[in-house]
Amino acid sequence: MSTKVEDPSTEEGDKRAFRERLLAKMREKKITGAELARAAKLSKDAISTYTTLRSLPTPKTLNRLAHALGCKPQELLPDKEVARNLLELRDHQHKDLKVLVVKMTLPAEDAMEQFSSLWKLDKKFEKKLAALLGIPLNNE
Repeated sequence: MSTKVEDPSTEEGDKRAFRERLLAKMREKKITGAELARAAKLSKDAISTYTTLRSLPTPKTLNRLAHALGCKPQELLPDKEVARNLLELRDHQHKDLKVLVVKMTLPAEDAMEQFSSLWKLDKKFEKKLAALLGIPLNNE
């Protein structure tokens, strides 16, 4: 008889990881599935589908669960390893520099916040690099 080893990258592995995180948050908050269902405005059956590994929540439902548990939606999601195809190294216009491109999925609000921060950092870097190399900026 062989033992099946669960691949955590499969949907079944995602369901298990989500269930464990959901149950841990429920224990932390000391609430039952019925109480969570009421707080998240979901049915008890909906909570049951997550704890019995039948399905994963939609993004909208995930947000409702997280709000009811007082956490961020990401705290309930399974960890994913960064795959090699999510990282890309590109040549920069300057021969001694490389650009590292990181591709990731984030909730829209977090993505916009990260983009804004990176944009500001890029502008500062661009100015410093231009000053160091003695190159005038295009927008000046």
